Amino acid sequence: MAETNGETAAAARLLKKDETSSAPLQNSNFCMYALLVSVSSVMMSTGIAVGALNALMTGVLQDFYNTTYSDRYGETMNKETWDLNLALTVSMMLAGGFVGALSIRFILACLSRKQSMIVMNMTNIASVLLIVVGGRLIPSYEAMIVGRFIMGLASGFGMNLIPIVVAEICSFSRQPFYLSLIGLNLSFGGVVGLVLGFAKVLGTKELWPYLLSVSALPSLIYLVSSPWLPESPSYLLRNGKRESAFKTLKKLRASPKNEEIDRDLNAIDAFHKSAGAAQQISLSEIFRSKRYVRQLILVIVVFIQAQLCGINGVGMYTNMIFIEAGFQGDQATTASTIVYIVQLVVAFVGSAAIDRFGPKRLNIISSACMAASLFVLTVSWGTVTTVPWMSYVIVAAVSIYVLTWAGGENVALFPMLGAFTNGLNRETFYLFGGGIFWIFSWLVSFITPYFIAWMNFYAFLPFAFLNVFFLGYVLIFIPETRGKTTAEIEKFVQSGQTNFNLRNSKATTTTSEAETLPL
Repeated sequence: MAETNGETAAAARLLKKDETSSAPLQNSNFCMYALLVSVSSVMMSTGIAVGALNALMTGVLQDFYNTTYSDRYGETMNKETWDLNLALTVSMMLAGGFVGALSIRFILACLSRKQSMIVMNMTNIASVLLIVVGGRLIPSYEAMIVGRFIMGLASGFGMNLIPIVVAEICSFSRQPFYLSLIGLNLSFGGVVGLVLGFAKVLGTKELWPYLLSVSALPSLIYLVSSPWLPESPSYLLRNGKRESAFKTLKKLRASPKNEEIDRDLNAIDAFHKSAGAAQQISLSEIFRSKRYVRQLILVIVVFIQAQLCGINGVGMYTNMIFIEAGFQGDQATTASTIVYIVQLVVAFVGSAAIDRFGPKRLNIISSACMAASLFVLTVSWGTVTTVPWMSYVIVAAVSIYVLTWAGGENVALFPMLGAFTNGLNRETFYLFGGGIFWIFSWLVSFITPYFIAWMNFYAFLPFAFLNVFFLGYVLIFIPETRGKTTAEIEKFVQSGQTNFNLRNSKATTTTSEAETLPL
């Protein structure tokens, strides 16, 4: 790729050309349904799988593993073997996520966006069948572990694919909100999994396979709906199907005029032509180009922050933490469920606030509160044996941590990433950054049980310091994106400056769908 700013300049001209034209088209009801079904398919399934496992791991699942091991080897499973199997069961989903994230370029080169979504959801359903049928009928906890890995393939690929799908079918003005729904669906799925995991519902020795099978439901809904769901207009246009792209985009927008659809298709087509070969920019080209290095670093840091903040260490093991604090059985599950329900409400608030305050501010507030709550958790956990009422402080600290994550980093992640990338580089950035994301995701979830065993109440202190580090990095080096176009953000990042003036960050453009540079 030529080392010039020609593509960016062309894109900027596209952004500005219709600045005096009519307001951008809005999403139709059909578009909103397509977005909700697409976003919730694998993301809600992932949340349900995580919540259900959280509810099962210290009781029903441990008993199933022990019984299977005893029947097979004629002896009781020791603690070291249980710790290893627990860490593998939780973390193999995230190891699969790493492989799934890396597969996006290959799969998108062979399949359309919609076809890729179908394959992704079929993979998720296959993983649930392996976990439920293989795990229960063989019986085999190895089938559980392998099934979780396959589920991770769908989750990892989906977490990279769904932002692309949203960017290509959603109105530009509503993209931050719908991207924030990725985190919201993860939170909602976690609540569903925990609630269904109560012993009085599905969290029993007899019913746990039905509990784990619920995570296939959102994928089934997508597959049933798929004949009526749209293909990406941008994808159709790139493949010379303008008439189909016209009909599809007309369905996706509320009461559009033909000339408005033509205008937006012309803008998308012009951007594709201006991008040229850069549309398929490779990772090696990004590393060789000074123009993209800082942009790549920002994307990587945001992806790493999403895991080294410690959410997989705290969120996946809330029941274990509460049991260590002195709660028993369903009491721990009740405490976890209350935390997850409240964090779902907070996630809704965060999604509504993302347009008003911007992802950077939510990220900063979230990091500060998460760091503080982990310091409080460390102190309260260390003194709970001598001061019994500190068990309630532990619950409060975990609650604050999860709540501020839900309303901050959780909903800000993909709007922030969407703002830092565009059609020239999104797939490549997500391929590389997403791979790193899933490596750290696996690492955090795998080492947490060992941290708790080895470090006791100091287990979460490293994550507290990491949150302080990320708070400083975001504050100094991450630009404000609210009200800025993709071209403006890219130009700013490449200039080497450190911050937009927040007072000037209000939206200044009311352009047509030509603003959708992520296409």
